[in-house]
Amino acid sequence: MKLATLIIVVLAVALLVSSSTQAFADPLQNAYRQRIGNYDVEMTTEPASPVAGSPANVLIRIAGVNGDDLVDVPITIRLAKDGAELQRTNPIIVPYGHYTYEYTFEEARRYVLYVDLNDYSYSGETLTFTFFVNVAGPFDYLYIVAPSAAAVGIGIAVTLVFMKKKKKRQVKNMK
Repeated sequence: MKLATLIIVVLAVALLVSSSTQAFADPLQNAYRQRIGNYDVEMTTEPASPVAGSPANVLIRIAGVNGDDLVDVPITIRLAKDGAELQRTNPIIVPYGHYTYEYTFEEARRYVLYVDLNDYSYSGETLTFTFFVNVAGPFDYLYIVAPSAAAVGIGIAVTLVFMKKKKKRQVKNMK
């Protein structure tokens, strides 16, 4: 009975300690990063290579130069293609340094994503972070998959022919 009480007390203390600590989110994986002034802004997409016509998430992380996530930073997101602005968000207050923006890219091409950060804390100016997003067409992967499959097929065929000739030589040498 004493052991059970001790375990419950230890678990309760562990829960209290773990809930009161502040945790920072990890940097985004495989993200493009820019630093302007006191800000580090990272951007990546999910999936890593967006496909035209399919929804994609654009993940944005805003941190200070020392790596801590910044809270309640005002930004505006602009998306452009061939120099023409496609979409502009209303001002967004980014909670806890992370924001996810969902967008469906209509065409396969290179888009430009601008993150306009209102720097009220330091310079009083709007800082513009620029990121490029390459969007593949639904059949663009065939240019990678088809040659790769052909190379693997040729490799298997050559290996089988080589093994067959080697086996014939071994049978001849045994006679």
